[in-house]
Amino acid sequence: MTSNTQEKIKEALGKFTRKQLMELDTCSHCALCTKECPAYNSSENPLHAPGVRTSKTVKLYDKKFSLWSKIFGEKEITQKEMEELAESAYHCTLCGRCRESCPFGFETHELWIRIREIVEAMGTTPENVARLAGLLDETMNPYGQDPDTRLDWSFYVDLDDVPEEDEAEIAYFVGCTTAYKGANHEVAFSICSILEELGENWTLLGEDEWCCGAPSMMAGKVEDAKKYAEHNVKILEDKKVKKVITGCAGCYRIFKFEYPALLGRKPNFEIQHSVEFLRDKLAEGKLDLEKSDERIIYHDPCELGRLSGIIKEPREALSYLTSNQIEFHVNGIDSKCCGGGGLLQGVNNDMRLDIVKIKLEEALEKKADVLVSACPACKLAFVDGAREHGIELEIRDIHELVAKKLGVLEE
Repeated sequence: MTSNTQEKIKEALGKFTRKQLMELDTCSHCALCTKECPAYNSSENPLHAPGVRTSKTVKLYDKKFSLWSKIFGEKEITQKEMEELAESAYHCTLCGRCRESCPFGFETHELWIRIREIVEAMGTTPENVARLAGLLDETMNPYGQDPDTRLDWSFYVDLDDVPEEDEAEIAYFVGCTTAYKGANHEVAFSICSILEELGENWTLLGEDEWCCGAPSMMAGKVEDAKKYAEHNVKILEDKKVKKVITGCAGCYRIFKFEYPALLGRKPNFEIQHSVEFLRDKLAEGKLDLEKSDERIIYHDPCELGRLSGIIKEPREALSYLTSNQIEFHVNGIDSKCCGGGGLLQGVNNDMRLDIVKIKLEEALEKKADVLVSACPACKLAFVDGAREHGIELEIRDIHELVAKKLGVLEE
């Protein structure tokens, strides 16, 4: 291995704050969160346990920064060590269950992103994830689709009027997984239909909408995420938008919590997940919907619920749609991950499908008529999982339920 690579690795390791170094060391001696980890529970591979991930990171750090390294010289990090850390870092959905079960309250989500930065510096980022980063650079979305096809979803669902205004009160930030994945096209249509029904002054960004930058952060390219933040915020502020709504949990979290850090300031607009917006309008009586008695079970997206605190709002919205709302055994802040996050699909799709099967089977056991979520990555995981495992269950985004009741979306 070249000395230049060793220096890049050392530089990446040196980015840990003192607080994070303390968290890493403590975490490496603890295993209390292991049983909560969906990746480890699926594989039972020790490398996939959070505590093993931190232990291996601490060993690499000590090779470059410990007292012994200062006295006797730094030790070279081996190829095997790099590959094992990459294996561990990417067999993780970034769901945050380890954070919630941590007896010390450590911010493990931030640690895992920082560790992926180290993996990137090592040059051992998994091939599919590295390819995704390349697609982002070329097309401004992780699916490698031409930017001018970002609104093609509107043709598939026969959306008559696609507003792309110079100025608007509200902007709907669609997100890549909603715009480019067929399973989610009706989600975008539903949110647009709700905005139209409400008579809002709103706009889409069209091909000016770039990826929110979350995949770049998850791929250990935090600096790359900054360029997406700068572009999207500029476009939105130029349109004098006062409120941005998005139906994507990942887009919401990065806009709300990461953009201020990436930009060094808060954007000049409010950011809301569309389920918050929907709940508010239902509570205000702006949407007159007939309540059904369907047994609807709600899945909390990790990035929306546990990592962003949006837990009661979806349930309050559902209370206007059904009188028969049911829950998973573990829900809310403790909700189990569906497997759809953390770029796991590009690294180990079998594991993703294994994880989502658990939730699908529980929904069946509870005799749910509809499984509902508020995240396109979750819906995609559920749809893929149901197809893979031959499970018959209606899977919807919460906004699709509203569009159905408005009569604009077919059964």
